[in-house]
Amino acid sequence: MEEAMVKFFIQRLESLLVQETETFLLLEDQIARLTGRCKEIALFTEDVSRTGGDAAILSWATELGDLIFDLENSIDEFMIQMDQQQKNMSDTSGLTDGFRAQLQHIEGRLLQNSQRMNDLKLRPENEGAKEDNSISSQGMEEGEASSSFPFKSSFTSLQYYLKYCLMYCCIFPANYWISRGRLVRLFVAEGLVQDKAGEVMEDVAGEYINQLVNKGMLQVKDEEADTGMKLMVPSTHREFLLNEKLIFAVTNPDSSLPNTARRVSIYADIEKLTHNLKNLRPRSLYLFGNQGPSDGNWLNFQWAKFLRVLDLEESRIKRLADEIGDLTHMTYLGLKGTDICELPPAIGNLQYLQTLDIRRCRNFTELSAEVLKLARLRHLKMFKTFNVGGIKPPAGLGRWKNLLTLTGIHTGDTVATELGDLIQLRRLGVMDVAEEDANELFASIMKMQGLLSLSLEAKHSFNPQRLVLLESFSPPSFIRKLRLGGHLEKIPSWFGLMDKLTNLRLGFSHLSENPASVLQLLPNLRKLNLWHAYDAKQLGKEFCRAGGFPKLEVLMIASNVLEEWTELEEGALPSLQFLHLHNCLQLRMLPEGLQNVTTLKRLNLIPLLDDHMERLKPDGGEENYKIKNIQTISFIPMSALENLTRGGESRCTQQPTVDEV
Repeated sequence: MEEAMVKFFIQRLESLLVQETETFLLLEDQIARLTGRCKEIALFTEDVSRTGGDAAILSWATELGDLIFDLENSIDEFMIQMDQQQKNMSDTSGLTDGFRAQLQHIEGRLLQNSQRMNDLKLRPENEGAKEDNSISSQGMEEGEASSSFPFKSSFTSLQYYLKYCLMYCCIFPANYWISRGRLVRLFVAEGLVQDKAGEVMEDVAGEYINQLVNKGMLQVKDEEADTGMKLMVPSTHREFLLNEKLIFAVTNPDSSLPNTARRVSIYADIEKLTHNLKNLRPRSLYLFGNQGPSDGNWLNFQWAKFLRVLDLEESRIKRLADEIGDLTHMTYLGLKGTDICELPPAIGNLQYLQTLDIRRCRNFTELSAEVLKLARLRHLKMFKTFNVGGIKPPAGLGRWKNLLTLTGIHTGDTVATELGDLIQLRRLGVMDVAEEDANELFASIMKMQGLLSLSLEAKHSFNPQRLVLLESFSPPSFIRKLRLGGHLEKIPSWFGLMDKLTNLRLGFSHLSENPASVLQLLPNLRKLNLWHAYDAKQLGKEFCRAGGFPKLEVLMIASNVLEEWTELEEGALPSLQFLHLHNCLQLRMLPEGLQNVTTLKRLNLIPLLDDHMERLKPDGGEENYKIKNIQTISFIPMSALENLTRGGESRCTQQPTVDEV
């Protein structure tokens, strides 16, 4: 913990000197001395993290933590006051002199801490480690020691930044599946990612996650749908990680927290907790459990003024108070699934904000011009739930030169043209695509040569409207994820050229020609969702030939007209793990040859015709041989589904979502 704490603080100091030269003018030498002193201490913390520590070392580490905490508070307070005085065009020399005196005082304390550190170094080698090993084994049952030791040993050997990132994951509740994208954005916003020359920080964060997964530190949910990777800290690791005291969870109104709690996760009603939080200076605050206040008066901006991460996802909050603009250190604001319908004008004060997530905020329809002041914005994620569609941005969005993600955007007015200024985008989601905007929109998209993910939705695609795809349009070559929503007149000519594509969703396309004739040749396609994409009553072996879809792991098909799937060639779908047949309300037959897809782990049939269910039963079902080797089969019989939709007394009390047949 000490190693990570010191090194991340050094990283922040060095970053501030580069990014905030005006704020720290005339203080560079002093901050450089502090940084040097911290680097000396960091070398010792590496040894402490490897060998453990006795009482003297633990006392030294506690003092060091208090020092870093005080220093960080002083820096954050200075930045807030400096920002206010600069806006008021006031003389800042007195403020700078006062801050310099604070730094000198803390530098003296750091010097004393270093001297204590040197005294500890001079003690007999391994003395601390031996005593620590003796203490740690006292009172431990043999089974407990043996079961926890492998993970503890592996955790100790991790690099400091991987340790911190893994502990940070425990801010989410037990058994909570965390979106990989959300975790990446949080790692970056929290400053847990090393800045590597020539690399995008989000890519570095993604590599951290890959390493933790490969080492068995993070569990991956089976990727059955096209919703992206989900991760979780295994329950066997969680208790140990929480004992490291990086994360503090508040489970009831009487919970008490140490003043040094930086990252706080709240499961209780926060309106009843404010008296317990007033002495804190948290940097991260999360609400969980579908609870939360109905208005914006619950957040005391005095104790919360240093917040960098505020995640209110799925809480019942209806508005943000204007004082949100006082949280000038904020880097992440998560409002997904709340009842908020607008952002206060003061949102423009959040000059460090990197992520703004306003997906599924019921009546949220447009952004004000104030958001254009968010010059450091990297991820803007939007999606309108009420009257499903995009959110209207203000004119001038080309100013967001750091923006990497822009989703759920409405393309009216000049938006389609202005998107051409955002050539650095990696993820783009456009809704309400209209024919009159097509030329400008597709010309803009073709400028985004680093684009990795693209979503295009026709207006009210659930009904479905036509999605215009111009013949002249050719998507950027690096796209890995593609989502098209709306009626398509024909298969786009460029489908066959997308050799890097891994994830494709065609929604309400209602094609008259088989899209799989082209798609099965794509060498890297892993997930395919054909949601009312192909209007055919029958699928045959032409849907997938031997060797077709070589890397496809997840296939989802929804169709109101499909009646039977007759045949699969042997050798087709050689990598398929999950097959989902949803809303296939007339499907009467599974394909001959399905029994040869030996990689298939799960089959979902929702709903399943009652007579088809009889044919799939293990005792005498004539089609059972096709599915008997599949590990898990889930289905809802049509009769049960009809009961569910009727409601009233006929509603099933327990939904039969999973059944082994």
